[in-house]
Amino acid sequence: MKKNINVFGLLLSILLASNVYSASADPTYAVLDANGNVTNIIVCGSFCAGGTVGPGGDRAVLQVAADPVTGENRGGFWNGPGTTTYDSNSGTFTMTESRTVTKSLTEEEDGTEVTSSTTINGGATTQFKYNDTIGNNLFTRGGFNYGWTENSSALVSVNKDNVTESLDFSNRQTGAQVQESIQNSGLALLNSKVQVLISLLGSWVK
Repeated sequence: MKKNINVFGLLLSILLASNVYSASADPTYAVLDANGNVTNIIVCGSFCAGGTVGPGGDRAVLQVAADPVTGENRGGFWNGPGTTTYDSNSGTFTMTESRTVTKSLTEEEDGTEVTSSTTINGGATTQFKYNDTIGNNLFTRGGFNYGWTENSSALVSVNKDNVTESLDFSNRQTGAQVQESIQNSGLALLNSKVQVLISLLGSWVK
């Protein structure tokens, strides 16, 4: 019997074990449309063994492996319609959600605090394969890759003695591009912390 996991607004860091209505050893499958978009995640056992499910013959692919010790289903990942895709060639799931991430670092220089900050706005991405969920891999997330969509924007700033300098980027940049833009801005505080700012931007930097 096919059982649906009707979950919307799934955060990237949440495992949906509490929303799975099955304690069998069945893995979780992702149901795909013709364009590779995930339209649902389900526990369907032998009904999905042939790679399709439902009267329309929708394609179903393995997404999350069952618990290797208890055999219990461990849920799946989905951010709702239009947010998760599957690449058949690589076997990779890509989840995207709108997110704002702010990071800052405060250092003391000659008795004065200097705060470097970055704010990223846009689509945060998580990529993984079915094999990345087998065994303890699901919890260590060693094979999961985190990043940002190309059109994600960023703001970098540095504050010292109540003076703030900032610079906007409308899309992702390489480290060299960030450094060049800051140098060309002629803003002294930003230039003094350029490497700190690049580090704070993390995976946003290409």
